[in-house]
Amino acid sequence: MKRKWLFLFLVGLMLCVLQIDGYHVFAEDEIVNEQVVMGDEQPEMIRDAQERLVTVGSGALSGTYATGSTGQSIITMTYTYTPTLDLSLGGQPIIMLQLPAEIANQINGSTAKQQSFLSLLTGTATLPAALVGSRSYDIHDTTHGFSLAYSSTYNSVYVTFPTNTVSLLGLSRWAVNFSFDVAALYQKGITIPPASNGLNYPIKGVFGSSTDGLNIINLVLGNVSQSGVIALPSMSIGTGVPNVTAPILNSPLLNLQSTVSGKIQQTQNSAYTYTVQLTITRSDGTSAPIIISSIPVDASGNFSTVLASALQYGDSVSALIIAQSKTTSNYIQSPSSATQAVSWPIQPVTSSLATPGSTQLSGTAAQTIAGTYQVALQINAGTIYTTPLNANGSFQFSNLPMFNGGETVSLSVQGLSNRTGLVLVRSTSYNQTIPYLTPAISVVQTIERLNAQGNWEVGSSVVTGQTIRYTLTTTLTNQPSTWSQQLLKAYVPNGITQLSPVTLTRTSNTGVQTPVLGTQLLTDSNLNMQYWYYQNTLPINNFTQPNTSFKLQYTGVVAQNMTGQSLPFSSVVGGADGGNTAITPQNNANSISVGDGTLRFVQSPQQISFKSIPVPTKTTTYSPSIVDTSLIVADGRVAKSQWHLLVRENLPMKSTTTNKTINQAFVYRKNGQDKPITAIASEAYAYTSPNNNNVVISWNQQNGVFLNLTPSVNINVNESYTAQLQWILSDAPL
Repeated sequence: MKRKWLFLFLVGLMLCVLQIDGYHVFAEDEIVNEQVVMGDEQPEMIRDAQERLVTVGSGALSGTYATGSTGQSIITMTYTYTPTLDLSLGGQPIIMLQLPAEIANQINGSTAKQQSFLSLLTGTATLPAALVGSRSYDIHDTTHGFSLAYSSTYNSVYVTFPTNTVSLLGLSRWAVNFSFDVAALYQKGITIPPASNGLNYPIKGVFGSSTDGLNIINLVLGNVSQSGVIALPSMSIGTGVPNVTAPILNSPLLNLQSTVSGKIQQTQNSAYTYTVQLTITRSDGTSAPIIISSIPVDASGNFSTVLASALQYGDSVSALIIAQSKTTSNYIQSPSSATQAVSWPIQPVTSSLATPGSTQLSGTAAQTIAGTYQVALQINAGTIYTTPLNANGSFQFSNLPMFNGGETVSLSVQGLSNRTGLVLVRSTSYNQTIPYLTPAISVVQTIERLNAQGNWEVGSSVVTGQTIRYTLTTTLTNQPSTWSQQLLKAYVPNGITQLSPVTLTRTSNTGVQTPVLGTQLLTDSNLNMQYWYYQNTLPINNFTQPNTSFKLQYTGVVAQNMTGQSLPFSSVVGGADGGNTAITPQNNANSISVGDGTLRFVQSPQQISFKSIPVPTKTTTYSPSIVDTSLIVADGRVAKSQWHLLVRENLPMKSTTTNKTINQAFVYRKNGQDKPITAIASEAYAYTSPNNNNVVISWNQQNGVFLNLTPSVNINVNESYTAQLQWILSDAPL
C-alpha cells in the first residue's frame, strides 16, 4: 500500500509540472524512471521534457481504396491518434499524412497543382471534446480553427487543429481522414504513375504539435508515428476520361538541331484540345530548364516546333501532352516522355600526312553533323595541339616541332560548345606513326691513276703496269634522316695485281675523320670476283647528320694482260632507315680503259724496195722506190725516258739466184747524214715521248734507209737481191 501511494504521488507531481509549462508529455513508466534517477533535480527534468515529442498514446494509419462509378480508383487515407493520458499541448496539434512519392512528385514544384489536389480532397478532421469524447468537422472547415496545407519538403498533407484542448483519458481522439478521386486528379493535370516498387504505394502518418515542426514526419516516434501502404500496384483513372499517354519524340536529336518534333500515341478526343509541352535541360547548366508550352498537335497526332535557341550535345529533352477540356477548366497532363539526350556523332580522322623534316601535319575528317569542330593532335603522348576543322573536312597544323620520323601521333576530332567554347565530345583516336625519311645517299666512285710525278690523277684510261686507286665515297645528304645498318660492297676488278689493304674512313659533318674497322675481303662465287664488305651493326654508328660520309679506298697494279680491255668498278650501297626498315640498295658501276704500258713498235716497214738500179760505176747512194709502211713507235710507260731506235744488218744483201753477197749495202740517213748499217746495231733515232701518242719516224730524202753500192763483181745485171734489217727499240742509255 505504501508503494502504490508513492507511485500515484509521483505521477501527480509530474502531471502538474507538464500542465504548468505546457510542453511535451512522457509515458507513465518513463516518468517514474526519470523521477527515480533524477531525484530532487526537478529543473533538469523540466528541460529534458522540453526537448521531447508526444509519445503518450498510440497512432493508427490506414490506406484504403474503392472503385468509382467509371472504374476509377478512390483512395482514402486515415490517421487516428488516441492518447493514453489526460494532457495539454503547447501550440496547436498537427496530424501529417505523407503521400506516396508517386503522387507527391506530380504536384511538388507547382503551387497550382498542390492547391488543386487539396481542393479535391474530401474528408473530416476529428478532435477531442469534453463529455462527448470527440467531434468531427469537414476537412475544409476553417470556421472552427482548422487549416489544411501541403508541404513539398515532406510530401505531406497536414491538418493543424485549433488551440489545444483537454482530453479525457481513453474517451477521445485526434483523427484525419481524406479521400481523393484519381480520375478527378487526372483532370487537374495530376497523373499518378504505377507504384515504383511494382506492389504498393507507401504512406506515413504522425501526430504532433506545431512547436515540434513539420520534420516530425521523418522521426521515429514509437506508437505516434505509423507507416503503411495503399495496397495497389497502380491507380486507375477508369473510363470516364480519356487516357492520355506520353508522346514520342522523333529521334535522334542532334547537335545544333533547331526543330523538335514527335507524335502522340492516342486518338484525340474531340472534347479536348491537345498540345505538347517540351522541357529542355541544358547540359552546361547555363539556365534553368526551358519550358516550351502550347505546341499544337495536328489531326494526325504530329507536332513540331522551332526552337529559339538550337540544341547542343548533352542537352536533354522530354515532352508531355496536355489535353485541355473545351468546355471546362479541366485538363489532363500525360506522364513525361522518356528523356532523350541530344547526340553528336563525330567522325574520326580518316587520313593524315606528315613527312620527316616538316613542321606541318594535314589531314581530313569530314563531318555530317552541324557543329563547331577542332582537331586535337598529340605527339608521343606529349603536348596537345589544336586546330580548326574546315567546312570541307580538311585541317592543317603548322609550326609544330620538326618531325624526325618514328613519332607516334594521335588525332581526334573534338566538338565544341557554341555557348561556352568548351569541348563537349571527342571522336575515337586516329593513330599513326610518322614514317622515317628514307636516307638519300650520294654515291661517288672514283678511279685514279698514279702519274710519273707520283701524284694521283683522274684520267679516262690507265696502262698496264700502272698503279690504280679505287675510291668509294657514300654521303648522307638529307635531313632529318637516319642511315642505319650501313652496308658497303666494293668489287675488286679481275686484272688487278698487288692489291693493297683497304681503308675505310668515316668523316663527320664537321670534318672529323675516324678510321673504321671491320671491312672484310670476300669472294662472290657467282661473279667470281672479290669484294670489300662492311656493315654497321651498332646504332651508335648510325648516320644521323647530313654530310656524314664513308670513304672506302684501295689500290692495285694493272696486269700486263689487260691491254685493250677495261677495268670495271662496281659497288652496292644499302642499309636501313631510322626504323630499321631496309632501303633499296644502290648499284653503281663505272670502268676505265686499259692501254699498253710499254715502249713498243706500233708498226714498222715490212718491205723496202729499190727497183731498176743500174750497175754502179762508182759508189752511189739510191733512194728506196717503195716503203710499204711508216715506222711508228709509242711509249706507254708511265714514267717517260728517252728511247733509242737502233738498226743493224741482220742478213746482208744476197742474190736470189746465185750465192753472190754484198755486205753493208745500206746506210741510215739522219738529217742528211749517212751512217753505215752494219751487223752491229747503231742508233738511227732518239726521242723522249711527251705522252702515250704514236711517234711517226719520218722517211724522206733526209731521213731513212738508203742503198749504198760500190762497183763489185758481185753485182750483176738483171739480178735480184734481198737483205734483212733489224730494228731495235731501247730505253737504255747508250
